Amino acid sequence: MDTEAFASIFRWIHISAGAAWLGAVVTVVFVLIPAAVQAEVERRRWFLANVFPRIFRLASVVSLTVVIAGAALWLASNDWSLNLGALFDSRYGLSILIGGTLGLALTVFHFVAESRLQPMVASIGRGELDDREVVHFLRIVPRVGLGVLLAAFGAMMYAAHGF
Repeated sequence: MDTEAFASIFRWIHISAGAAWLGAVVTVVFVLIPAAVQAEVERRRWFLANVFPRIFRLASVVSLTVVIAGAALWLASNDWSLNLGALFDSRYGLSILIGGTLGLALTVFHFVAESRLQPMVASIGRGELDDREVVHFLRIVPRVGLGVLLAAFGAMMYAAHGF
């Protein structure tokens, strides 16, 4: 298989996983968090303890897939050469650098935040923690993440199509 075929496969995976990531974050921000906030205390605790761990795992898989496929796409598009200098030589390269850095930073943050939030969510399900603190955190962090993710998408779309 030639380099162009590999690049096409990695591009397909990168774009599909990126769309899944964006869709998951939009669903969390506009559907799941409002539903959790409006639910009765016992339902909210059940919801947080049973639904959000699955959402965290989904976000982990798709964000990591986006980053790995994006790095592989960059390598395949540059004849398997690291060639970081190409990221600074054009608006295309700078857009890839900005979008990739934002996506990587958001992925790293996700794994750090998830490791802190997962035990909190589990303790809510056991009734050991007040769920209001977690709901407050879940109201803010996914919204900020959505903004960063949209900026990364914008940079990547600019790189792909320009204006």
